[in-house]
Amino acid sequence: MGLEDTELTLGPPGGGGRGDRAASMSPAAAVPGGFSCMKSSLSTNINKRGFVEPGNDVDFDLLRSNGEATAGETRVDDKLEADATSCMVGEAPAAKAQMIGWPPVRSFRKKVLAAAESCKYVKVAADGAPYLRKVDLEMYNGYKELLIALQEMFTCFNIRGNCDERKLVKPVKGIEYVPTYEDKDGDLMLVGDVPWKMFTESCKRIRLMKSSEAVGLGSSIATMLKQILSKLPRKSPKSDLLDGAGSDSGSNSSKLGNGFQCTIGGSSLSSKLNVVKRVSSAVFPASITAGAEVVEPHLSFKDVSNPQKQNLFISKLNLCCEVVDYNDSVKQDLKRDTLIELVDFVSSGSAKLTESAISAMCKMCAANLFRVFPPKYRSSSTGGETEDEEPVFDPAWSHLQIVYDLLLRFVSSTSLDAKMAKKYIDHSFILRLLDLFDSDDPRERDCLKTILHRIYGKCMVHRPFIRKAVSNIIYRFVFETERHNGIAELLEIFGSVISGFAMPLKEEHKIFLWRALIPLHKPKSVGIYHQQLTYCVIQFIDKDQKLASNVIKGLLKYWPVTNSQKELMFLGELEEILEMTSMVEFQKIMVPLFRRIAFCLSSSHYQVAERAHLMWNNESILNLITQNRQVILPLVIPALERNTQNHWNQAVLNLTLNVKKVFCEMDEELVLACQCKLEGEGVRLKDAAEKRRLAWELLETTAGLPPATTTAATTTAGAGNFLVPVKPTATCSVAC
Repeated sequence: MGLEDTELTLGPPGGGGRGDRAASMSPAAAVPGGFSCMKSSLSTNINKRGFVEPGNDVDFDLLRSNGEATAGETRVDDKLEADATSCMVGEAPAAKAQMIGWPPVRSFRKKVLAAAESCKYVKVAADGAPYLRKVDLEMYNGYKELLIALQEMFTCFNIRGNCDERKLVKPVKGIEYVPTYEDKDGDLMLVGDVPWKMFTESCKRIRLMKSSEAVGLGSSIATMLKQILSKLPRKSPKSDLLDGAGSDSGSNSSKLGNGFQCTIGGSSLSSKLNVVKRVSSAVFPASITAGAEVVEPHLSFKDVSNPQKQNLFISKLNLCCEVVDYNDSVKQDLKRDTLIELVDFVSSGSAKLTESAISAMCKMCAANLFRVFPPKYRSSSTGGETEDEEPVFDPAWSHLQIVYDLLLRFVSSTSLDAKMAKKYIDHSFILRLLDLFDSDDPRERDCLKTILHRIYGKCMVHRPFIRKAVSNIIYRFVFETERHNGIAELLEIFGSVISGFAMPLKEEHKIFLWRALIPLHKPKSVGIYHQQLTYCVIQFIDKDQKLASNVIKGLLKYWPVTNSQKELMFLGELEEILEMTSMVEFQKIMVPLFRRIAFCLSSSHYQVAERAHLMWNNESILNLITQNRQVILPLVIPALERNTQNHWNQAVLNLTLNVKKVFCEMDEELVLACQCKLEGEGVRLKDAAEKRRLAWELLETTAGLPPATTTAATTTAGAGNFLVPVKPTATCSVAC
């Protein structure tokens, strides 16, 4: 051992000493297989993990005919041999070669990096493989060579049949894989659908996808057209998805996603162009965002795999957006069957309501439901549908019913995200939905009632807008048209909405009561919706009993005078309100209230009089009257006495006697005092009437005397002298 062998030298990291050079040039460094240049690195870095290159166990017999290798394979093998030979002869520079930069980079590596700039490297991923590969597209002259290279990269794959099929097979499980690629625009396409040069220019990533997930991908005409049109200048920097709406096969033109019109041979290309769909380019590969392809809408959900059902769901919704002529029974039956299939799919809970599904659903409902109703030819004396008129049924209800059922199940679905849904179920959608409440068909209004209630409960952000829109409908009905068919359904929705109001009530809710609900008692057609209106008013009073006095004042303001049927409804509503009225609020309005009730007690319409008498059978009202009898009895007893004397209906007379008996049991002294007062008032009225009669007789007698008998003007203070005679100063010579 010499001095040079034990000499210590200093140098920058990466520099080799004499010992390193000796070891690198030692014959013992040879490695079986001829790669002597890797011995030192393996010996010094024994703990580092390396990658084992695939061996020669790949079966290429399927690529050859009669044992002859293809030209492409020979070209690739020659290049690999040249690289290996250069490594064997030891072309690595000397250890003291000049180093550039920090960390140190040897000059030969710098040349390699410079040469790599002209290469076209893309990443290669396979479904189920936990690692990625990289391939240089400039090394190959066609798809056949590229497919061979892909087989070499992933040793578990074999080419099926021949290279023209563009499929790889996993021998163990027999799963077929299809090579796909992502272009510059982020679209997923099949390898081989475009010319090789166009493929190398636009390819960003390559992915080996399971053939079951690649259904619908691959239409050479469509992809070539898309590649060509993508190079043309666009009107908008944003590229939209190709519209997947189903179009007629007989149409002569179809639109691409970029806005260009394409017509070929009189047949529509939409079915081919719509198969190309945008996928996320942020993550690759990603099983979550794998190939959102369009599926043929005429397929059944049973015939496709679970990942494809969502795309089939959207395709069927787009197909149902087409308005069908009801004279065409074939298309009508096809659309009906598709809608029924959609209803079953949503009901099963298998549908994942993504943003694209919500958008397609709202688009389909708008196309089928939103329409303008024909003008109404009913008499102008009625506001909308009356109780005596028969309802009008829509002839298209058999179709509309399925659409409403689908919309109801969609809105009621637990998988519907309210934050995402509010983008599409917006103010415009809600307004057009509210316009449908004016439909003549009661079945349609009943469906709309349930759907709007679900939307109100699901989309909380739209609740103030819905309340305001319904208020505007009521204002227009009360103060302008008095014509609307859906007031009862809208009030039924608000009945449950009001019961959910928080306490204390907001000023907005009180304004709705005073400006919308109370004026609804005014129209003539109040009988159609009076039951729902009463329920809403009762709900308000149940929330805040202080509102009872204002509600009763509103009823007295709109109390009918000549409409006896309407008066019966008011009496029924008044009884329900008084049951929930507190003593303090009752005392505020009891005087005007029982003046009106006294008129009803003595009404000549026997039904009104009977209904007013029956209020005394209510224990709550009787309790209020008992505690305030000093004020109420003097207002009511005169009406009862008039009924006793001259009412024509025997049933009313019997009820009057029963009420008088209740009053006597309540406070007999007060009743007697009221009767005495009433008798005294009667005597006073008789005396006043007698004086008026005598005065008129004297006036008539005085007016009948001749002028000659008139005496001189004297003024006397006698009780019977009402006129002062005046002597005429001159006589008229002209006979009148």
